[in-house]
Amino acid sequence: MFTIDRAALSFADARELETKCVDQAVSEGDPDRYMLDVAGEVAAAVVRHADLPVSWNGEDSEPGVDAEERGDAEGVDRIASRVTAFVGGGDNGGDALYACAILARGGIGATAYLLKKRCHRRALAAAQEAGVRIIDLGGQSLRSIENTPAWSEVFLAHAWIDGIVGTGSHGPLTGVLAESVELLNRLSAIKPRPVIAIDVPSGLTDDDGAITGPILRATHTLAVGTYKRAQVLPPAVEFTGDISLVTMDWDSNGTGRTQGDDGMIGADDLYVVDEAFSAREVVPVPAFSDDKYARGVVGLVAGSDTYPGAGLLATRGALAAGVGMVRLNSTRRVQDLVLADQPGVVTVGGRIQSALIGPGLDEDRREDALELAQFCGQSGMPLVIDAWALDLVPELASSIKPDATVLTPHYGEAARLLGRLGAPVTRAEVAAAPLRYARALHEATGCHVILKGPVTIVYSVEYVDTEVQEAFQRALNAAEVWPDVDALPQGRLVRSYTPTVGQVTTSWAGVAGNGDVLAGFLAGVLARPVDEGDAVAGPDGQPQRVTPGRLTAAVSVHGRAAQVAAEAAGGFAPIQASDIAAAIGQVLSQPTR
Repeated sequence: MFTIDRAALSFADARELETKCVDQAVSEGDPDRYMLDVAGEVAAAVVRHADLPVSWNGEDSEPGVDAEERGDAEGVDRIASRVTAFVGGGDNGGDALYACAILARGGIGATAYLLKKRCHRRALAAAQEAGVRIIDLGGQSLRSIENTPAWSEVFLAHAWIDGIVGTGSHGPLTGVLAESVELLNRLSAIKPRPVIAIDVPSGLTDDDGAITGPILRATHTLAVGTYKRAQVLPPAVEFTGDISLVTMDWDSNGTGRTQGDDGMIGADDLYVVDEAFSAREVVPVPAFSDDKYARGVVGLVAGSDTYPGAGLLATRGALAAGVGMVRLNSTRRVQDLVLADQPGVVTVGGRIQSALIGPGLDEDRREDALELAQFCGQSGMPLVIDAWALDLVPELASSIKPDATVLTPHYGEAARLLGRLGAPVTRAEVAAAPLRYARALHEATGCHVILKGPVTIVYSVEYVDTEVQEAFQRALNAAEVWPDVDALPQGRLVRSYTPTVGQVTTSWAGVAGNGDVLAGFLAGVLARPVDEGDAVAGPDGQPQRVTPGRLTAAVSVHGRAAQVAAEAAGGFAPIQASDIAAAIGQVLSQPTR
């Protein structure tokens, strides 16, 4: 069963967790324990991403020897191997100084620019001892050194380390720090290079990922200990680049699973999907005796004479999920197009296990879409509503079963639907706070919501049995015998939320038809049988087929397929929606990511 277990914390929660561990280290006489751990990861990231020559033999280097002289003796190109760190007054600045010390001992020339009048004393001493060049700006902006040799080192540096401000900063950057960050962003646009942010890019301070002021644009962000909400949420995720988690020996048990006064679990949480998992958990290999009905059948109302290609792309997406059959309800033109590509598709009605309405529809297809949606509502069958059909949601409100219905809008469609539901909002407002509006759309409809954007947000809920959960938690905490689920008393079903956000894959995925592929693939995944031994029954007594795990896993496979398709084109050439649909099979053939 696909599980999601990487919570993204608020800055306040992350600081509380970190402070507790740092205070413990201080009490044990090792105040910089975690800072040195982070510095080692930062130094390694700089070397890896900037492809620098280095000899990690700091123990053999003579303390106090200038790094320039040592580099020349070893034949290292000091300009080509120059690393520049921008250092603030907090622990992020200390991380950066210690990282520079490690690099210098490894033969890499490093310069640290102190942007505050005070900095971490012990880290500064270690950097000076290792031969790091220190340039103290005395609280002035980087602009104060323009047209000087020190400025040339900034411009020519092979990599930058961002240690200006971290999670302890509040509000947008102002004054000399804001001016310095804006200047660095302009330089980076002229001469790109790896920019390694420690924990968060400087200036990123809003938990919901809002952009409230200048942010230093990173190419790589090292999330220390835990993910932070601001690192992964649009629109600020544009500034974080590739995000990797630096694991620390922090006890983060209990983070990210909050229960509200209404008894619901996790409605305010956020999770990051970054773990390697088996795609076969999403699309299992059929059993020996499975026929086409056992594998699942999808019913589609997709495509029209106005938008015929959407019917084909949605069909390809559904078939990529390994279903046994697709039943397509569309116009003759669309049917001919689809059958020429996929002759196994059936164009007459019959038994189905999930449905999709919306891709490529127009007003002429309204009645067919309404009829299928109402059938799903009556039977409790999973239903995906996409694209044009999202405008039908207010009309269908009393007909569909929200717990089994998935809405898949992009920002503009979400804004339009919220307006129709009595909560007017603009596309720009949705784009500025997508998690907030994904939740608002769920609360307005009760449906599962997949909000498509630069990264896709899944706001989804399932019912959990509290007795079963507590029994398994006791077994984990006390190393007790694993409980027999069938022997446990029946508990109280509670609504449990697992909002998720994926990692950025490729910007080439923003292409017409990609949403049609995703909608079809989602419907296909939901048509596949669930393992009733693992599935918790919902209030109706039936195994839950639409869950956060299934939806998030399907979205993750689709996103990975876009990445695979882009990489097949070298990463620099355009891809089309049909390429993404074709790449799903390649993803599923790989046991793990």
